[in-house]
Formats: sequence, C-alpha cells, structure tokens
Amino acid sequence: MWKHANVLPVPKESILNSLNQLRPISLTDIIMRLFERSVFKTEIAHVTRHAIDSDQFAYKEGHNSIMALIKCQYTWLRWLEGDAKYVRVLSFDFRKAFASVPHDILCEKLKKLPINPYVTNWLISFLEDRKQRVVVDGIETEYLNINRGVPQGTVLGPVLFSIMVNDIKTVNPINQLVKFADDMTLEVPGNENGDTCMYIPSRSGQYTNMV
Repeated sequence: MWKHANVLPVPKESILNSLNQLRPISLTDIIMRLFERSVFKTEIAHVTRHAIDSDQFAYKEGHNSIMALIKCQYTWLRWLEGDAKYVRVLSFDFRKAFASVPHDILCEKLKKLPINPYVTNWLISFLEDRKQRVVVDGIETEYLNINRGVPQGTVLGPVLFSIMVNDIKTVNPINQLVKFADDMTLEVPGNENGDTCMYIPSRSGQYTNMV
C-alpha cells in the first residue's frame, strides 16, 4: 500500500498532440506523504542544504527559476564586460529524467551523504519494490513493478533527483553550469582565440566537444 501509486498523466502544454507531452504524476497515499515530509524535515533537509551545490535552483528553499535566470544574465554581462567577446550558451533538457534514474547509482550516492544510516536504508527501501498504475477518467490499468526512476508527485522524489544530478559539473572551472531540476544551462565565455571548449578523441575515433 505504501509503495503503490496511481499515475495521473498531466499535460505539459495546453494543446495536447502527443503522449510525450504528458507528465506522469504519482498520487501516493496521503499518510505516506506526511511521513515523507516528516523524515525530510527532521533527517534530510539539513544535509541536502549543504550537500546539494549552489548551481541547483529547483526544490530548494529561497531559490527559484527567476534567481537562475538572474545568475545567468549576471555571468554573461560580467564576461562580456571583461575579456569575452561572446558567450556560448548550451541548454539541455533530459528526456524522462525522473523516470530514468538508476536505483543502484542513486543508492550509492545516498550512502556517501552524512545521513543517519537507518534513514539511508529507509530511503533505499523507499525506492525498491514500487508499483504503479495509470488512472484516467476512472479507468485503471494493472499495477506494474518499477525498477528505476524517482516518483514525481512525492515529497522525496525531487530531493532524490537533485542528489542524483548533483555531481554533474563542468570540466573547465571557468565555465558555468546552472541547473533547474532536469533543465541545465551551460555557459562558456569566448574571445577572438575561441572559447574554453576542449576537443578530445572519443572511442569511435571522432572528436567530442568537452566543456
């Protein structure tokens, strides 16, 4: 019961043309959500407040998308007023990011955080053996086992996702990465000699652009 969820497909856009425009929101038991919130406030919040880096602007108290945009604009103007002649901006939106999180990798990252071991084990159990079904207009599908992903619509889901992507960093410290959940913006200053991108050979023999 505690690990069962009804998935409600919520449109991301006003005009729905494709199933890819639906966001799966997990509706879990209200008692479980209250318990999640209690565990987060008493055992996890003070850890993630320091563990999750300042480049993440989503799901953090005192942070929002406007602050992320202000940081981007401030950095661009500071570079352009300095030695930079242009700024290269690369935007990334991971497809089905929440639903694609590998549990084994996330669990290893949880174990490295200074969280009470009993709470860490509970978080790992929170991810395991989950089941979900789709409910639309009163029609219910059969429950399916879920072996990856963090459930959207839960209290801990966004926190677990932030932990998962926290170690995504730039190769060159001169560059800047700004995250808002699964949306990421990479900013690279450049001048007449080029920018700070590095080109290294990949396994296929082609050159990969690394920033």
